[in-house]
Amino acid sequence: MARPRKTVKVEAIEKRWLNKQEALAYLGCGERYLAKLRDEAKVSFSRDGKMIWYDLRSLDLFISRNKVV
Repeated sequence: MARPRKTVKVEAIEKRWLNKQEALAYLGCGERYLAKLRDEAKVSFSRDGKMIWYDLRSLDLFISRNKVV
């Protein structure tokens, strides 16, 4: 006798941290510009060893503050 199947709903989780390649693609900029934003504290980031993670909300805030109308 077979067991009844369970249907499970999985909800997508919003990503909060982006790696360098994802941040570059998200902003559409080059590595030097992203490093400049980081060095001038215009975007928030976290460092884990050699890996740098960029806060998605910080990137969104930077975009909204620098939007050309």
